[in-house]
Amino acid sequence: MNITDDALIEELSTRFAQSRKAFSDLSVANRKLLEMNERLKRSESLKSNFLSNIRNEINNPLTAIMGLAGQLALVGAENEELVSLASLIGAEANTLDFQLRNIFMAAELEAGEVTLNCVNIHIASALRNQVDSFYHTAAKKNVSVQLVYSASQDDCIVAVDAEKFQLIISNLLANAIEYSLNGGIVEVSLSVDEKGTLQIVVHDHGVGIAPEDQQRIFDRFVQLDTGTTRSHLGHGLGLSITKALVELMQGNISLTSSTSEGTRFIVTIPPCSISDDQDSFSEAGNLFLFDDMNEAE
Repeated sequence: MNITDDALIEELSTRFAQSRKAFSDLSVANRKLLEMNERLKRSESLKSNFLSNIRNEINNPLTAIMGLAGQLALVGAENEELVSLASLIGAEANTLDFQLRNIFMAAELEAGEVTLNCVNIHIASALRNQVDSFYHTAAKKNVSVQLVYSASQDDCIVAVDAEKFQLIISNLLANAIEYSLNGGIVEVSLSVDEKGTLQIVVHDHGVGIAPEDQQRIFDRFVQLDTGTTRSHLGHGLGLSITKALVELMQGNISLTSSTSEGTRFIVTIPPCSISDDQDSFSEAGNLFLFDDMNEAE
């Protein structure tokens, strides 16, 4: 087929015009993507600031309520009704604090903003503190929580992120108590090997978990007991957060379960590195920092 020079020039001009339009459209799309990316960055920054601010706005009055409840119980020690009410206020405030810590941690995990802050923790004291914090929750279901460890573990110091460790244990305890039968027992055992690797086992004697559900329970928002008539409380965040935090600390969580023996959660956490610029120690969940512990000895 023969084509004239004019027709060829016209065809080339058309192709060049189409290419220029395509390039222009691509430039516009690229500019819009860059603008959207900037808006997303600003949105993430605003979300981070919001989480930080709202955490403080909620934690400060909640901490005050828990503190005032404790003082009220002491001041009215001779009035049994006042002590009972103060204890109830403190217990409900502790429950709310636990739920809010889960919600905030879930948001931070989703945003990828969770980092480790490792300290030396007196592990037996930390565990006793967590078990004691669930006294009222366990009492409501007539459940006994027993902490089991050998005498050699009583003075054991482990390097771990204290805040995240507390949340892991809190979630496992809350889950074990919730799914225990009335009058049941929850056993919490502790062991630390020669390398400083920590193992915590939380064993309830409740209804157990079917084999097909044993991995699904670690998915976010999953609850095996669903519907408006469900018999167990919860929001489906606790075990997913626990698994994420254990893995963040390079650890492992597994479970064994049967309808006759209940459920046993096994958490293994290796020691983590503490920054060389400061010595730190956590006693029963409270963090203390020392510029030079050696000089004080």
